[in-house]
Amino acid sequence: MGLFNRLFGQKQQDAPPERVSESVATMEQYLRGIMAHYGDAHFQGDTQAKQILSVYSFGGISALAIQHRMSPPQAHAVCLALLTSFFGFEPADAAAKAQAVITAAPDRTSHLYRIVHRGADGFIHWQQHSDDGAAKDFAEIMNHFKNFKKKEG
Repeated sequence: MGLFNRLFGQKQQDAPPERVSESVATMEQYLRGIMAHYGDAHFQGDTQAKQILSVYSFGGISALAIQHRMSPPQAHAVCLALLTSFFGFEPADAAAKAQAVITAAPDRTSHLYRIVHRGADGFIHWQQHSDDGAAKDFAEIMNHFKNFKKKEG
């Protein structure tokens, strides 16, 4: 009966519109803390750290979307707002990046899957503890990428 109601029952109400702007503000605060911990200079221009943090941030967006009962379009709006206003990506690039993380989030075979899900765990940890646990986790992810580059080169 639960599945039947979900498929054919009443449409779930969207979260209040202010949840979108509140979520963007929360994510900006969270991401600024990670950037400060890792070093703001790593995020200037089109850097690997900036690209990876944008993927990592989608985990936090997903967690907020669930917590606030946002609709998929509302969560997508949060994602696009962060990608354009916070990370500074061009709108077309932001749309492509949003689609990539949306597709990767449920796909265990995607190379982005683990980063997104670690981002969700890091965000929830940050909400509960208000410490630098997520920033340390992000730094650990970046170390994996640095070590991989060294092995390649």
